[in-house]
Amino acid sequence: MITLRDKHKISDYMNDNNSQVIRQLKGGVKKTKITILDHETGNVIDTVENKVLVPGSQITACKQFGIDQVLFLPTYNSELGLENSFEDWTEPPMNDPITCLWCVGQSGFLSSPGEILAVDTKDRIEPKNDILPFRYVTEADDLDMDQREMYFGRKIDPFNGMISYYFKKFDTEPQLHVRYLDGTDVGKNMFAVNTPQDIEVYVEMRLSISRLDFRDYFDQVLGWDNAYVNTVSLCTAWYRNDIVENPGSSTDEEIKYQWYQDIIPFSKFNFKDNDLSELNKAIDFIYQIYY
Repeated sequence: MITLRDKHKISDYMNDNNSQVIRQLKGGVKKTKITILDHETGNVIDTVENKVLVPGSQITACKQFGIDQVLFLPTYNSELGLENSFEDWTEPPMNDPITCLWCVGQSGFLSSPGEILAVDTKDRIEPKNDILPFRYVTEADDLDMDQREMYFGRKIDPFNGMISYYFKKFDTEPQLHVRYLDGTDVGKNMFAVNTPQDIEVYVEMRLSISRLDFRDYFDQVLGWDNAYVNTVSLCTAWYRNDIVENPGSSTDEEIKYQWYQDIIPFSKFNFKDNDLSELNKAIDFIYQIYY
């Protein structure tokens, strides 16, 4: 039996005598690059990498080779008790699951020792004691249908009637880039081009925490001393369309609305506490996933 392992380490470049030149030409081996920006100034707050989790590894492998999943873990739908959710993840999805949502928590950084926690492959943002709702509103101030094209994972608290939205879509559609390291796009004549430059293939999208995200939850539940975030997780899901009553209409108008099912974590990254106690502060995440 011959075991083949398809691995490539950045140290392969580092050991060369001309390692600096080679790194400039080759770029090293990249997985992800997440740039955290202040929305107003554009200043870089931090640059970090994420880690693909067990559910993310499984769904990627299954998609690549066209095989069935073998591990069925609890979903955020069931554990959070989200509206219009299927309970059994083993049911065949109506649509192809894709990476399409994200969620945020507070378990990524230990403020006291000043330590960013390493992400384990079996890690996630916990549904019971960590995940934060992007929007936390009363029934009278519920999101209209335009806003509900961005926020998902709706749940009504049976005790106080407050409505939480735990997941958000990406601000931009994921875009595929195939470029040389100098930023030039690769064309169909790639095989005829004589250049020492390596080629990067990556998907890029933008995520954002707006001025309204989390503020009501900090104000009414956690308190402003706990108004911070330090961990983000991308999630996979599939959707189905339901006929629902339009919350922005005073009549009994019904419209078709999209609900996400089988929401599970794909990847996660931790970073230092980002204080959100300033009401006008907003944060952008420029997310690049390399292949």
